[in-house]
Amino acid sequence: MVLGFAGGFTPNDAVIGVTCGTLQHLNRDELQGVIGHKFSHIFNGDMQLNLRLMGLQHGILFIYLTGEFLWRIRDTFRLEKGDKGLPIWAFGMVLMAIGGIGLLCGRLIKAAVSHQREFLADASAVQFTRNPNGLTGVFQKLQQMDSRLISPGAEAASHMFFGNALNLFFWENMFSIHPPLVESLDY
Repeated sequence: MVLGFAGGFTPNDAVIGVTCGTLQHLNRDELQGVIGHKFSHIFNGDMQLNLRLMGLQHGILFIYLTGEFLWRIRDTFRLEKGDKGLPIWAFGMVLMAIGGIGLLCGRLIKAAVSHQREFLADASAVQFTRNPNGLTGVFQKLQQMDSRLISPGAEAASHMFFGNALNLFFWENMFSIHPPLVESLDY
């Protein structure tokens, strides 16, 4: 379930949005906890950090895509039938390998950083609202809901979900942006 969103480049132009489901399913204390959590992402500079991580991730993706492009056009560089062509395919494979490993490492780093920022946002929300029961209630409700997405574009929105949106049972905790709800409740 997506509860809300904090976005913007600086705290001066930041916005917080919540979904209709959040307004319908949460009581006042829980809603204050969610807003406090989102506000702490703005206050702690998480938006700028996420933009930097996204830029790094897309730069690494570009390396992979360049290698894939070179791999696909390898036959266009052959001049004659007997000519083996330039070793462009080998260079493409190397770029794909570097980019693939980089993407894997980038996702792991992004998940680790995001886990810590989510814990900080939870703690800050409790500090702002002075009511730990609000977030605890939210986490308890989220545990009872199903967050799985059945869509070809599910990967693009999966970072906004508290639960496992992608059915990645084994990889769920390794690549998830938010810490597991059980950890959040214990925290």
